[in-house]
Formats: sequence, C-alpha cells, structure tokens
Amino acid sequence: MKEDKEIYDLIIIGAGVSSTFLCLSIYKINPSFKILILEKNETFPQKVGESLVDLTAVFVDSLDIKHLLKAHTKKTGVRFLFNESNQNDLSGIAEFASPTLPGLINGYHLDRSIFDQQMLDEVVSKGAVVYRPVNIIDTSFRDFENILKIKTGNVLKIVQSKWLVDGSGRNRFIANKLNWNFKNIPLKTGAITAHFKNIAPETTWDTKTNAYWDKNAVGLRKFSTTHLMRKSSWWWIIRLNETTTSIGVVFDKNKVHFNDYENYFIDQISTDAQLSIITKDASRSKINHVEALPYVCDKLYSKGIALIGDSGAFIDPLISPGMELIGQQSIWLAELLTEDKSNNKFKANAWKKYSKTFYKAYSSRLSIYVKAYDFMHSYDIFSAWLKQGNYIYFGWIVFPSVLFKNRLKEPLTFNLIERIGLKYFTKRFDKIIERRTAQKRISVIGKNEITYSSVRVPKNWRFIFVPIHLLFKSLWAYFKLELKELKFLFKP
Repeated sequence: MKEDKEIYDLIIIGAGVSSTFLCLSIYKINPSFKILILEKNETFPQKVGESLVDLTAVFVDSLDIKHLLKAHTKKTGVRFLFNESNQNDLSGIAEFASPTLPGLINGYHLDRSIFDQQMLDEVVSKGAVVYRPVNIIDTSFRDFENILKIKTGNVLKIVQSKWLVDGSGRNRFIANKLNWNFKNIPLKTGAITAHFKNIAPETTWDTKTNAYWDKNAVGLRKFSTTHLMRKSSWWWIIRLNETTTSIGVVFDKNKVHFNDYENYFIDQISTDAQLSIITKDASRSKINHVEALPYVCDKLYSKGIALIGDSGAFIDPLISPGMELIGQQSIWLAELLTEDKSNNKFKANAWKKYSKTFYKAYSSRLSIYVKAYDFMHSYDIFSAWLKQGNYIYFGWIVFPSVLFKNRLKEPLTFNLIERIGLKYFTKRFDKIIERRTAQKRISVIGKNEITYSSVRVPKNWRFIFVPIHLLFKSLWAYFKLELKELKFLFKP
C-alpha cells in the first residue's frame, strides 16, 4: 500500500453541517485556508429532519447559500396541539400556533441526507479536500500538532494540521479519544424517532382550518413544524416532503419509564387519539432511540483542538436551538482560527472568552428547558411560556441580528435580572400545575380553540416595534392566566 503525508491548516472530523458551516465561515475570511474533511460514511443518512429556525436562516443568508434551500420544504410556521385528556373527540383539541408571515426571513424543513451533501459540495467548490469513506487508524495529538493515520480506499495516508476540529456529532470522537469528561446536568430527556410514509390526511386528525392562517401564512399548515404536547413529553411531526414525515417523541426520563423503546413507541402511537389516526395506514422506517439527549463536555477546546456542535454539547430539540448555536460557534471559531493562522499566535484570552460565552449560553438555554416538561401538556400555561420565549428569542436575538450583523454571533445568555424573572415565572407555572393536579382539573378551553402568536420580520422600519409588541403579548398572556386561576385559589 502507498503511504502519503499531507499537511493542512485545519482537519475536521465529520462532514455534517457543523463542519461545513465552519468551513464556509472560514472561507468568508480567508479563501486560501487549507482544510481537510474526514467523513466515515460514503453517503449521508436521512436524519430526523431538521427545522431550520429564524436565526439560522439569517446565518445561512450571511453565507450566501440561500439557493441551497430551494430543494427543501419551506417551513410555514410552528404549531402546538394540546389534548390534555386524550379524548377521541378531536374537536376538543386546543392549538397555539405561530404561522410564518411574509418578511425578511423564513425557516425550512431540511432533508439532512440532501442538505448535508449540498453543503459538502459547496465547501469542496471553495477548495476543501474531502476523504470519504475514511477510517482513522491511529492518532497523535500534541499542542498544535495533530497527526492522523487514515485509510481511504486502499490508500494509507498521514495527515497533519496545526488545528483539528471535531464535527463528528454524537460520536464525540475527540472527547472519547482524549477522555474529556461530560458535566452532570439537571435535564434528563431521551428521544425515539422514525420516518413514516403516507401519513393520514390532516382533515382526519388535525384542528379545523382557520382563515387567519390561510390568508396570512407563507404556506399550508401541513408544512409547519407540528408538536403534539403530552404529559412530560412532546411529539414532533415534520413533513420533509409530500410523502415522508418525521415523527418522534422527546420525554422526561424522570417521569417516563419503559423497558423496550420500540414497544413504548408503538404502544404510545396506537393509544394516542391523534397519533393512532395519523399513522394508521402509513409505512414506518426503523425506530431509532437516543437514550440521553442533553449533554455538555467540560472542555470545548485545547491547544490545537476544538469541538463544534453535537460533538461538544446538545440541549433539547424543542424550539430547535441546535443548528442556531452551531452557526454562532462557526462564526467564533472561524475568527479565532483565521486570526491564529494570520498571526501565528495562540490568543489564550480570546479562546477563554469563546468558551465562557458558550458555556453561559448553554446554561441559559438549559434553564429554559429544565422545568418545561412539568407543564408542557397544559394549553394555557405552555402557551404563556411560549409567548415569553417569543419575546426573548425575537426581541433579544433575531431582531438585533437583522439590524446589526455583528450581533449574529452572540448566543442567548441571561443576566442576573433576567434569571430572577425566569425563576419567578417558572415557579408560578409550577405552583399552578401543582394546584391543578391536586384539584384534578386541566386547562379550560373552548371547542376548536386556536390562539395565534404570529411574528413577522417586516421589510421596513416598523419591525423595530415588534419586540415591544411581543413583550406586551407575553405579559398579557401571563396576566390572563393568573386571573383565571384566582377563583381556584382557595378551593381544596
């Protein structure tokens, strides 16, 4: 066998979106950066089905790759359906929804088997070298000297770089190889997923159509990200195209227990009033189980090595923050890596700031999710929580990023006052749930009740008033909830 040696500025393990987002971010700054990508799979698998949310759409637009999204399904909004008593009379289901209105940005449902390949083709066109399928046979990691012995086809190669970035996702190649530890975190959730073909028409299981959505949204309701909210769990329904739909459940492991994940998944679908109709005549792929969803490594970098995306951390797929944080990491890492190459100097303080920023961002996001599984089945409580989230997300992240491009790289973090406010509202929601449980009651809803909380990013100066509007909507939702609860305050 022939053995070659090649030297690069950067070697990336894994060819998924975290790796290619980083490549494109680097090439924006330095088009001559020498990058090698190592991918173990010959083709990309069809993953769960990502929902590309608003801030990620802004990031994609900044990379000039918006044309790639034409091959994917435009996300027409976000919907949350509540059936607290699991009644078969589906007219009793309540809905909280946020249709996507015409504006500056739009999310998408991504078929990852297609999108990952599109992105890889894009970075190759800009100069990246890709070896796939590849086996990593041996490694040597020293400060700013990474040497890997790989086999691709029948060829053995020695590849070397000053920097190595792990984009291997949940395989967590570097963390496992170097025995980096993972922090103990309070959120304990798992997921079970499958793809279904030819699910039942929406008319058989969905809420009734509403003129507001049909008149104002960018597309049909069936191409929204639909969530079925259940006690201590939630199900997603994401149409990847006209025939294939991703369906999965995320659950609180402290409250949901089972011996066999496949049997649990099938049993829940067959006994749920909506899911049983949705999947009745549909064909199903292999069922996949992710035993532990959230995690975070206790190191995000060392001298010459960095983690990106799921190789270092994952929070929770509700509201789809994963690709958003990957985009922000890509901007930071691209700046750090290109500056390191230009100055040939490791700026320790800049790397410490990067690490501190993203640990704080992870902690802030985590604090939002930890208690959400206790009240996500409740229509009025969870919708009030979501309206607060809309204000935080659009008011503090999306709108500043649209206005000021340098804000795009800043992840969501909470200061002391914001943490106090979040803690207060979470405690109040918990108290209401405790009282309702003791009094054996649920949300009071009307027949076919639908509440809309639409967010538009207008194409003119009026969008500066949207955060204020969202703040008042979130406070009003909470105030109405407290008013409704007053009459139950002194009941046994």
